Amino acid sequence: MTASAPFIDPLQKMDRIITLDVLRGFALFGILYAHMIFWYAAGPLPQETYQLYKDPGSGIAIGTYMILILSKFFAIFSFLFGLSFYIQIQGLIKRHEPVITRFGWRLAILGAIGLVHHAFWRADILSIYVPLGFLLLFLRNLSNKALLIIGALLVLNIPTKLAELISIIVRDKLMLLDFDQKAAGAEYYAIASQGSWGDMVKHNINAMADKYVYQINSGRLLITFGFFLLGMLAGRMQWFENIASHISFFRTVLKKSSLLLVISLVLGIALGITAFLLKIDMEKTPVAGWFGGFILEFFNLGLTLIYITGISLLMLKPKWENWLTPLAAVGKMALTSYLMQTIIGVFIFFNVGLGLFTKTSPAMNALLCCVIFGLQILFCRWWLQYFHYGPVEWLWRSATDFKWQPLYKQNMDSKLRNN
Repeated sequence: MTASAPFIDPLQKMDRIITLDVLRGFALFGILYAHMIFWYAAGPLPQETYQLYKDPGSGIAIGTYMILILSKFFAIFSFLFGLSFYIQIQGLIKRHEPVITRFGWRLAILGAIGLVHHAFWRADILSIYVPLGFLLLFLRNLSNKALLIIGALLVLNIPTKLAELISIIVRDKLMLLDFDQKAAGAEYYAIASQGSWGDMVKHNINAMADKYVYQINSGRLLITFGFFLLGMLAGRMQWFENIASHISFFRTVLKKSSLLLVISLVLGIALGITAFLLKIDMEKTPVAGWFGGFILEFFNLGLTLIYITGISLLMLKPKWENWLTPLAAVGKMALTSYLMQTIIGVFIFFNVGLGLFTKTSPAMNALLCCVIFGLQILFCRWWLQYFHYGPVEWLWRSATDFKWQPLYKQNMDSKLRNN
């Protein structure tokens, strides 16, 4: 359940920041990988399902997911949502339009899309982003200092870790809200492998509460909002308006993030060795699990910032810019691409489609992910040659403004006239 996206209009203005599109496209690849690796499952599965394939290729694919992908790419999307939120709000202010009603209506439309998407696939992130977006709307005037402090506390999941500590002391349980993982896993396995369209939609609608339980227990809800705040701060500080002029800042963040990553990795290895020598079961020992989870939060934050600053700095190098720029086409059509990934994933794996659920190995799924994303790049690049927006972005923008927006580019209009 890592999908998340800061879906902004793909061509808001001619001088839009290409680096943000590249980062968004990069995040979409990570989100696709995270869902493809375990058959596009949007909920818990029986524990034995994750251990069906033990070949070296699957081990590498799962290891890549656990270390480099899990919990990092939704964070990048959340950061970009906060940044694009600031850009859009400033645009409304410059045009002297009412911020709350205009942006609120925009969020409401996105929420409607999210509810439909959730009925189709229960890991939809829009139904999480929209309520947090309304909260961000009313907290948009926080000072820079407040954004930094609150954002830092939330992205490190400090409130959740404190609540967990209290839960351990009072209840001897790490989990904040009780959740029957085994029963939920068996139910979702049956839906994915045997369920009809009606079964799937009914289950997904009923699972909305389970999604929020997961968001609270994991702290994902707070982490997401923390990255919203940090992204808004980045917009205010205009760090991405001209990265070259802030190159020393990006390099400093990259170095400190790398140090944080190394320290958390060393601590994690030390904890693992200690648990092995003392024969501590991390899952059955709440305190040990709490420490492990805390270390993991620092690891995830460090790698997320490395991705953001590293790609931003690489975009200043002509050779790397040429290699990374194809990602921008997918980033410009983020909402369309995100929904497209869901349709493809559900069709390939679920019983309502080809029914390949658990029949392909994680290694094969990783290869499928690369093929699908490569095709998405080709499709988005082709589409943007002729159209201003992705199809869903166009509908979203038209509904926001209560009028149809121009879709075809001038060269497409000329071709249509000539024909």
